Amino acid sequence: MKPITVNWKINLPNESQIEKMWQELVFDVIDEEFEFINLLKANLGGNIYFKGFRFQENDIFDWFCSRGRLDEIDFNNKFLLSNKVLKTFSDSNNPDTTVFKIDTAPNFNTKDGFVIDGELAALLFYGGAYGSKYKKEPKQIKEKAQLFCSQLFYEKYSYDYVRYYTSTTAWNTWFIDFIIDYTYVIICMETRTIWVLAYTDTD
Repeated sequence: MKPITVNWKINLPNESQIEKMWQELVFDVIDEEFEFINLLKANLGGNIYFKGFRFQENDIFDWFCSRGRLDEIDFNNKFLLSNKVLKTFSDSNNPDTTVFKIDTAPNFNTKDGFVIDGELAALLFYGGAYGSKYKKEPKQIKEKAQLFCSQLFYEKYSYDYVRYYTSTTAWNTWFIDFIIDYTYVIICMETRTIWVLAYTDTD
């Protein structure tokens, strides 16, 4: 499977091509276990969600993803708020509860890939409303976050290999929507995988 890269031979896709892309685009849910995620679940209050979504090759999707222009193809509504993704939130929280989208739209900020390990380390270090039970030295926590990044995208932090987006919006009913709601979206270009980490907590 080829990585997501910029193809300069393809012009800006039109609306009909984008619509056709969403009809044909295929992605699989990836469940993998990582030490860092297990540490978050064991040491933070509230709820942790973590899933991967591996995309099959599609030239139109690649055109926008490789250029950091997913907002131009209604990515939040078509992907994050799709039934397939929302169902994974239901399964990870309570299999008897169905997660729905809400009126509040996801609001994501684009960030440099080099800050990923630092922000994830801060999450494990500081925790939620009642802090974190993980009482290691900051250097050790940073090393755990770096190892996690190495496992996801081989610590290739540059624009060509990874994209990073964060949100503090409660954008579906899985979030408690009170004080603390975080979403981290990490797009790994080489493996065509989008990892979604979400955290919600309340006092």
